[in-house]
Amino acid sequence: MLRAGGNIHHHGEVPEADEELSPSLENLIVLTWLRLINRDLPNLVKQRYGTELRSKTLASLKPEISQALDSLLDEIHSATDAKVLRASIKDKHFDRSAKKTGSIRTGRQIKCCILCKQAGRPSQHFLSTCKYLPDEDKQYMSRVRQSYCTEVGDSESEDNVDNEQVSFLNDNVGPSKLRVVSALRRVSTKQSLTYFKAFYKHFPLELTLDTGAEVSMIKASSADYIGVTIKKSNHSALQADGVTPLNIVGECHFTLSRDGIELQLEALVVNDLDVDILAGIPFMSSNDIAIFPSKHKIVIRDKVTVMYGSPNEELNSSNTRVRRTQAFLIRAPSASSVVWPGCYGEYDIPSEIESDCILAVEPHTDASRTKDWPSPQIAQSVAGKIRIVNNTSVPQFIQRNEHFCRVRLTTTIDNAPEAPDNIRDIKTTNYIDSTHTSQFFKQVSVDPDNLLSPDLQTQFNELLRKFSEVFSPNFEGYNGEIGPFEASVNMGPVQPPQRKGRMPQYSKNNLVELQNKFDELECKGVFRKPEDVGISVEYINPSFLVKKASGGFRLVTAFADVGRYSKPQPSLMPDVDSTLRTIAQWKYIIKSDLTSAFYQIPLAKDSMKYCGVATPYRGVRVYTRCAMGMPGSETALEELMCRIVGDFLQKGCVAKLADDLFCGGNTPEELLYNWECVLQSLQKSGICLSPSKTVICPKSITILGWIWSQGSISASTHRVATLASCPVPDTVRGLRSFIYRCVQDAKPRHSELFQLNCPIRRENKWYEIS
Repeated sequence: MLRAGGNIHHHGEVPEADEELSPSLENLIVLTWLRLINRDLPNLVKQRYGTELRSKTLASLKPEISQALDSLLDEIHSATDAKVLRASIKDKHFDRSAKKTGSIRTGRQIKCCILCKQAGRPSQHFLSTCKYLPDEDKQYMSRVRQSYCTEVGDSESEDNVDNEQVSFLNDNVGPSKLRVVSALRRVSTKQSLTYFKAFYKHFPLELTLDTGAEVSMIKASSADYIGVTIKKSNHSALQADGVTPLNIVGECHFTLSRDGIELQLEALVVNDLDVDILAGIPFMSSNDIAIFPSKHKIVIRDKVTVMYGSPNEELNSSNTRVRRTQAFLIRAPSASSVVWPGCYGEYDIPSEIESDCILAVEPHTDASRTKDWPSPQIAQSVAGKIRIVNNTSVPQFIQRNEHFCRVRLTTTIDNAPEAPDNIRDIKTTNYIDSTHTSQFFKQVSVDPDNLLSPDLQTQFNELLRKFSEVFSPNFEGYNGEIGPFEASVNMGPVQPPQRKGRMPQYSKNNLVELQNKFDELECKGVFRKPEDVGISVEYINPSFLVKKASGGFRLVTAFADVGRYSKPQPSLMPDVDSTLRTIAQWKYIIKSDLTSAFYQIPLAKDSMKYCGVATPYRGVRVYTRCAMGMPGSETALEELMCRIVGDFLQKGCVAKLADDLFCGGNTPEELLYNWECVLQSLQKSGICLSPSKTVICPKSITILGWIWSQGSISASTHRVATLASCPVPDTVRGLRSFIYRCVQDAKPRHSELFQLNCPIRRENKWYEIS
């Protein structure tokens, strides 16, 4: 920029003041910067940040574009290389009426014989029907007409063929030189990918077989997603054109499985690949895999046959298939088992379901004992089996032949059913009568065991009436009274893949109930339309209707895929042991629970695009508040509650575990005072409690498998029984893991089991102690 007092003259004059950078020039500089980096980058930025550019300038988005520059360039390179890696063949059906390259067409002419016209005879007929034309020429023209009709189709009339001959003769082409080159399009061209699915641990992967690839490759984002070890490699590889090099990150070696057969894969890790895994000739030869394209069949080691594609794809499409809304029960194996945290269990799906399909998994709430595992999720079955991960922090004991979960078929959002006539109108429905919200505090259980005097019971009831807004079900969320606070989804460098949204195939009544749940939460501000908040949804998360043990249903959204691509947020989570010690010393206690705790935490606008959901009938919505299972929601809840009740936590009169809130004291008067301070702080921040889950001065309560009883705490019999029913470790590796995990005071160096030369697969021998 020009500065005053400089040596540069502008139109013969020295500037008197320093030149300022105008917004338009700043935008032009940023646009030029994008063009110099990559010529396709401005179009991609316009597509990706179209919503923001409506209200912001390009220069103001430069910091955000700079941070996402690597992913934008990767997307451009991926789109460019995908065109080279696979030749896109357009399926051109044979059309007999189409124009052919080798033929010369003219407009339809009147009947005129060129020979008779030159001789002065009547010429109102075609040359081919002229009686003065020699027989040899008639035979030649007949052959020409036969060849031409084969090219253009049997529907061409004889008149048009004669017109062709007239045009040939007008061009002074003798009959002896007439040659028609037919440009036929009868070669069948059809692009069909040969693929099958296999498991790596609990991850279902799709392997695309390429008989022309000399090396196997895996996309770098897929390798990071499944967590394989990537080693450095000095290999170099070219794309299908033989010129363009591939951007190789490294190489990896791991084992896949399908139908009990292990498949060894050695692949190069590349950044730009149009499929997740491209399995080449080395993979097919080492694992004895054969392809039969005419039968759409893949044979693995002459044992397993996998069908890919279908010659009748239209009949098998979801548009023509009958929707089956039945829920299928998953039965556990014939032997009892324990699924440890982070491990998975493999289970057979019913034979009525296709062996390789996408299923919706739900917990079986009708069982004798309700479980929170498995959580609702979308899972891919492989060869009639499904693998479910224990994403909880406690072991899950599965009894033999137990029905522990249900599965349903899924459908894409494009094939969602039409809205019924009896669905409620979101604009006219009042889910909660606001005139009676001040009476909800009466649902609080005050002194159920008669431990307090009547005077103290009255004081507690008056205190609840004073802070009745805290127990209102019409929660509006945190109001920012103690400072701005928003939860966020901390996405990593790799964005989640774009896929079609899916929903379980529920019956009509359940779909209406699911829509009503969406409408109810939208009235409370949990959901909003994307255009209302000015964002473009980039990922659709599946939602489920889960039956509650107390009756009714609740809405659950599975954020598993988004969570795998997000980075964990650092936070100091509460220690269960120290929390239990704090609660154990109280003589009197109040147990409460936040009303839909995560729904009361506002969500940052930049994170809403990853938290989209598809309603059954009203289109796409986005979360504007946190939700259970959303990445970063637990950290946000912990941080917000520390800011609201942090002073009471420091004094030792309040304890919290997730959305559970405990208030205690050594005397009833002290408990009353502490409870008033807590309610005052909650009301000031706009946080609400559940009145039906609030109990004041109980004699005993159960907290995470421990029983509190008036200043003492003991283990629950159910918790002890679960540990007693776990099978003993049968190998050295299993015993080591158990000792390191559960026995903190063990001295492993004094045991033979922890010597380096001890085989980890050696079986343990257990003896009864007499």
